[in-house]
Amino acid sequence: MPKYKVYTEWTGYSVVTVEAPNAQLAEAKVYRGEYDPDDALHTGSGLDYGYDHEDTIEIKEITE
Repeated sequence: MPKYKVYTEWTGYSVVTVEAPNAQLAEAKVYRGEYDPDDALHTGSGLDYGYDHEDTIEIKEITE
């Protein structure tokens, strides 16, 4: 199954790597929290802030 990096932004920034058959389902998995936390980078990690008003800004397929 292909892997995608889903880039999102809010008051911070995150990059999450997920496996999905297409970009739309990759985005949906990120918003449902269906990913390994070890595959996610967040500028908000460790802070007690929510990710209110998070928006997807880019989705890239990983072609390695």
